[in-house]
Amino acid sequence: MNHIRSKKYQPVILIMALATFLLSFKYVGNPPVFELSGIIKDADNIEVKLVRDVYGDAQELARDTIRQGHFHLQCPVKEVMNVSLVYHRGRDMYSYPVIVEKGKATFKLLPTGLSQVTGTKYNNWVLGYQRDTAYINADKILWQYKHPGAADKKDEEWKMIELFMHHFDIRSRYLQKVLNNGKDPSAAVMAAILLELEPDRAKTMTIVDAAAKQLGDSSMLIRTARKQNAAQEATIARRQGKMINEPFVDFTLPAVNGDMIRLGDRVKAGKFTLLQFWASWCVPCRAEIPLLKELYASYHSKGLEIVSFSMDNNRTAWLKASEKEQMSWANVSDLMADKSPVVKSYPVMGIPANVIIDQQGKIVSSNLIGTDLEEKIKSLFR
Repeated sequence: MNHIRSKKYQPVILIMALATFLLSFKYVGNPPVFELSGIIKDADNIEVKLVRDVYGDAQELARDTIRQGHFHLQCPVKEVMNVSLVYHRGRDMYSYPVIVEKGKATFKLLPTGLSQVTGTKYNNWVLGYQRDTAYINADKILWQYKHPGAADKKDEEWKMIELFMHHFDIRSRYLQKVLNNGKDPSAAVMAAILLELEPDRAKTMTIVDAAAKQLGDSSMLIRTARKQNAAQEATIARRQGKMINEPFVDFTLPAVNGDMIRLGDRVKAGKFTLLQFWASWCVPCRAEIPLLKELYASYHSKGLEIVSFSMDNNRTAWLKASEKEQMSWANVSDLMADKSPVVKSYPVMGIPANVIIDQQGKIVSSNLIGTDLEEKIKSLFR
């Protein structure tokens, strides 16, 4: 009976297989198209491009010339991916996020420099923060401070820093929701790329690796996220391990309350001292402070000391940020930023940065962040 049934339905199966083959052949010959029409006011006779991996192995996908503020870009869609819309004015390069996908989208550049891309699924969703009212309002106010002559007074710098942090936070929280949406792996990885794998790179990469099971390891989205991860790991590796087993460099500097703090006194008093470099304007530095508070609360009674060194050059910004962050340990600065002799004495290649010093004054680690820092502190007190 089964043998007879298979013969009866064999022509239907063959027809379906043929139809599938023809459809796939047609798709290969005529892939879907992405079209982006845009307006960049006050621009004329300037080349504009869609570029994949603009800061790495750049690949141009489409090109047009802006004519009286208008342009139109078109490219085939082999797969959905993050790209950048790029153009130059003189020596300055301007780059804005765009997602290539099937359909027609519109690009708009606001007077503040904020881009808005609409018209297709992922541009509407993943880049939705661009149209958030709070984000737009923060962007407008931030632009006023950035505008020449708007922030000449030192006291205004703190307001601009706070606006920047607020602006950044709105975008970050929106993209984190997309990252953790749990339903669409493509959207999640796009958000991860836009977030540059922050705020928790290890956790973000677990989401990327889970998405790879559906999108495939050869997916451009997966490859881009993993390339970001590899680059960040290489940067961290270059920074870590500096000054290991070397003696710490002592200093005496004023704290936020005016008291003079000598690092050597803290080193002698504790079993281990974390010297942390930060600044009021450094988003990842301030994002790390809650972890430092947790570590300090857990291990200060066991001998952990922390001394924070601010790389600000604006006293008002340093004091305001310190007041907001409420660090309960020594917090000092010479307000010389990267020109400080303290900075030149330690392996500070960008911040956040840190060294851990033992009670004998020997450096036992440098530039650990996140989980690595947490695990190192835990291991020192086991």
